[in-house]
Amino acid sequence: MRKTYRAILKRFFHDNLFHTRDRLGLTQSEMAARLAMDDRSYIDLDHGKTCCSAVTLALFLAYVCEDARAFAEELRNAFEAGTNQAA
Repeated sequence: MRKTYRAILKRFFHDNLFHTRDRLGLTQSEMAARLAMDDRSYIDLDHGKTCCSAVTLALFLAYVCEDARAFAEELRNAFEAGTNQAA
């Protein structure tokens, strides 16, 4: 089940990260700085090659996300939809 949640989080976070960076008009380097990570690691995250760590998720929610409550609710919905499909 945790593998399913991780896959859902990876997709959800990637989509949200990409659209948020675009909406804010930030470069990859600017977003990397906001998330306290090096450019190469951010690029892998931005391209969906890696998943976020707990620290990256926390920094995103604290310093980048415009509505953390909506983000959490949408993630919950994605988890529920994804686990219902897996069942």
